[in-house]
Amino acid sequence: MKEIFEKLPVTKDADILFDTCFLVWCFEHDKIKDLEALCKKKKCAITSFNAEELIFISKNLSQKAKEGIRHFFHKKSVFLLQIPVSPGNPDAEHSFVKSILPKLDTVEHDPSDAVILAAGIKIHANILTRDKHDIFNARLENFLEENGIKVENKIIL
Repeated sequence: MKEIFEKLPVTKDADILFDTCFLVWCFEHDKIKDLEALCKKKKCAITSFNAEELIFISKNLSQKAKEGIRHFFHKKSVFLLQIPVSPGNPDAEHSFVKSILPKLDTVEHDPSDAVILAAGIKIHANILTRDKHDIFNARLENFLEENGIKVENKIIL
């Protein structure tokens, strides 16, 4: 699966960033056509961090999800946003987040959620996640609004 992500076109900007859990949910619930339609309308990307997460968890996914991932990313309609942090390194995750969002308390939030928030704010991209309840609490609502970022848990065409 790593080879699929290595072949994605690289970008420095996007309209939408996909969180790992959102993509898994789409592949498990036959939402590939919706993803493809969204990618035709908007510039969509996955961070290198989330791509690494997806590779790591892929061994635990259903065959249907694995095939969906291969099919979807093989089309190269999604871009790869390179960020200088990898999953499993909490110190690097914390440093990356603090370099972009000094106000965000990464102790309060899951570090991987904070990473995608920081990446989204850095490039002014909205985020699609199924963990919306975890990263979009009342305290963050104003903060995200200030930065013009929306966090959604479904595809809105």
